[in-house]
Amino acid sequence: MDNPDVKVRTQTLKESLKSVTVPCKIDRKTFKRFAIYDTIVRRKCWRNPALFALIMSGFAAACFFARKTHAQATLLGGVLLGVGLVLPIVWFGMFFSSVSRQATRSGLSPDRAQYYVTLSEEKIHVSKGKETADFLWQDVYLARRVKGCIYLYVSPARAFLLPDGAESEQGWAIITTALDPEKIQDKS
Repeated sequence: MDNPDVKVRTQTLKESLKSVTVPCKIDRKTFKRFAIYDTIVRRKCWRNPALFALIMSGFAAACFFARKTHAQATLLGGVLLGVGLVLPIVWFGMFFSSVSRQATRSGLSPDRAQYYVTLSEEKIHVSKGKETADFLWQDVYLARRVKGCIYLYVSPARAFLLPDGAESEQGWAIITTALDPEKIQDKS
């Protein structure tokens, strides 16, 4: 059932919020949280290392069961189990290290805006220095609001981070009116 109060508030928001520009001042913590969400949660990149560990553990278990009939089965099982557990740990360690290095290289600072996102009824306009880009609302892949930030995916491979602030709250109001409900995730 549709709530008439929500429709009235949505219509009022549409009329009052024509556009808002969000200065995207991204700090290291916000970037790291986004990278972990995007890689591990959204793209589910944890599956391959976990599957590798599971397969190698299965081979190791088979070797341990064969230790009575094969002399070196325990040694081989230990090696397979070690490789199966160590390589995924190394993968995750390298991932987190890479995210930290990228955050450092990017010179992220909460004191200056890395780029500006202007949200209007018609489109999304992004500017960074002299570079600009426009995106249509119908092409937006996903908008996800989490504590401290909004992740605005203009495609499955490209997202803009809109950190918390007065402008991002107004921006979220525009996003929720411009996008289809299935493209919106509010986890804040």
